[in-house]
Amino acid sequence: MQDFDDDAIDGKTDTKTDTKTDTKTDTKTGTGKTTAAVPATVKADAPAAPPGMRFVNPFAHYAASEGDAFFSGDYVQLDQKLGWVRGEDKRPLDTTEAFVADMQGARHGWIKFNESGPAERKTVRIAESPEPPRREACGDMNKLDWPIRGGKRRDPWSPVVYLPLRSIADPDDVVCFTGTGKGAHKAVAQLCGLYARPGADRQGKDPVVLPESRSFKNDSGGTTTWPIFKSLGWDFFVPGVPAPPVAPIAVPIPRPAPAAKAQPRHGDMDDEIPF
Repeated sequence: MQDFDDDAIDGKTDTKTDTKTDTKTDTKTGTGKTTAAVPATVKADAPAAPPGMRFVNPFAHYAASEGDAFFSGDYVQLDQKLGWVRGEDKRPLDTTEAFVADMQGARHGWIKFNESGPAERKTVRIAESPEPPRREACGDMNKLDWPIRGGKRRDPWSPVVYLPLRSIADPDDVVCFTGTGKGAHKAVAQLCGLYARPGADRQGKDPVVLPESRSFKNDSGGTTTWPIFKSLGWDFFVPGVPAPPVAPIAVPIPRPAPAAKAQPRHGDMDDEIPF
């Protein structure tokens, strides 16, 4: 099984923007797991949230908002032309093979691909922050400095999501799904919603999924393909080792939308004609 580290996507390395965690690392898998047999649920007696904040299940919050595990193994993605591929050389992925998704290792944030040098990232674990880092935290806010692509200046930073996957057939084969498109984020968000279902006590198990896809016509007249993770059941990401419980995260309470201003009504007998 591959060791998780800070290697960037497509074999590039990023050493500046990775977020540290305090979880203990398994020497075989490199993933932050504990050996306590505890369910991945939120405790009912959580302490009071700070003023203006509320506690939420981070996975449920990410699923509702649609919502970087970096490691030295293969990255997996859904190529619009080639389908599911793995590795820098885009070898076909066996889509008949099931995987266990490491939900607490999932990350989201931003990535910047550089023409020369390693990619840059600003990401956080969903379990620690269901809201991604603010775009402003990445810098490069001067649009005049943005690269020109397709005749227009484009933001060099793209939203990105990562989800470690462990093969059911070969526990030593760990890959990491990644994507910058809306479909990739929705696929991970749907899994987060499944993982965060109220009342579910999975005893520290993660979803077992099968990589699938769906295609549809886009506004440009072409075809867009989105990844789908078909749920097959539940298993331990690290064989025999339960994941730690999901800790509630304090997030800002949304402000209520301002009430719509009442518009004057004009009856049939009104003398004033509104223009």
